Amino acid sequence: MLAPWPTGLLPEGSEGTVPTPWGPVTVFSGHLEDLLGDGDGRWWGASMDGAVFEAMHADRHGRWFRAEHEGATYDVLQCAFGTGRALSSLAQQADRAEALLATHRVQLPVGGCTLEGHDAVVVWPHAASVGLNEVDLLDQFRAAGTVLGALVPWATPPVERRWNDAMATVEQRLGTSTLWRAPHDRATVGLPDLHLSLHSLVEGAEGPRFRPLPRTVDEALTDVVGRKPGLAHAMALEGEAVEAGRASEAGGPEAWFDAWSVGAPASWSNPRARSTYRGGLWIWRYANVMRWRGRALAWEDHDLQAATQSWLEDVDRLQARLGVLRMWRSLLWLGAAGLAAAWYAHALDALSPSASLALAGGSVAVAAGGWLRYRAAE
Repeated sequence: MLAPWPTGLLPEGSEGTVPTPWGPVTVFSGHLEDLLGDGDGRWWGASMDGAVFEAMHADRHGRWFRAEHEGATYDVLQCAFGTGRALSSLAQQADRAEALLATHRVQLPVGGCTLEGHDAVVVWPHAASVGLNEVDLLDQFRAAGTVLGALVPWATPPVERRWNDAMATVEQRLGTSTLWRAPHDRATVGLPDLHLSLHSLVEGAEGPRFRPLPRTVDEALTDVVGRKPGLAHAMALEGEAVEAGRASEAGGPEAWFDAWSVGAPASWSNPRARSTYRGGLWIWRYANVMRWRGRALAWEDHDLQAATQSWLEDVDRLQARLGVLRMWRSLLWLGAAGLAAAWYAHALDALSPSASLALAGGSVAVAAGGWLRYRAAE
């Protein structure tokens, strides 16, 4: 049972730490039984000593097994590549894990093995998979907002410079000709590293649960934003639903985002946070397309390459619209400057009262007109 290989990124059969055009990659080789013995890995949580394993399938993450141990059944992932240990770290932080589990819409791992600073094996209690096409999208987006909202106590202030620098790194690695940076509202806070996906849902008592997985090798090398805000997660889920052909279902992306906003803290989706002028939804949709672009190139998915290239070719048009937004918004500041000039001119007797009043009125009109056109364009 061989896992798919990212032939667009590194040669098949590579072992150890391998250099690639996007950075070094740790390739895990060997059998699961090797890690259960006296290997170099460090086990945590549920022990798998003496478990009976049955090979199930393989995907971009690695090889999946069903394990029977002391009367319990587990789903076990043996990772093919080292992509960090964010998942096991999150599961072992009791306060964060308890907050997530209290939502009843997420299933965290209960054990695993770390090797060379990466998650090499991850263990979950067995749960049946739920296909993306089987779920109620509005319910699942609402659940995603609730799950992410549980991490609010550990959120960090916006770090727009770091996020923008990360996007520059991704653009450089993928060799794209696009360039997109954005400021962010103070409500656009960073969240602990958590990877939600509509492709890794499992059954739960209160509805399908998200089963966070380690990142794939392409995601680890191109999704370098780190502590992403809630909006970034919402747009990543939107991309998966659209790619699955459900763009017109349950009201479409706008309705999905509204449902997500019901579950998430209200400040995350306030008008300033959603403002395209500040990045809003579009900057994170762009970041998500870049992530898909990395997947297309790494796994040599030619259809996905064509789709992402088509989207990126529209970036110039989108940024031209952003330029129009900034132009209308700038009239607000022009009007404010005119008001200040009218006040000083009146105070210094540089203009007659009627002229000062006319200047003030014209400034207000310019500011109001610019603001209304800006809001309409938004």
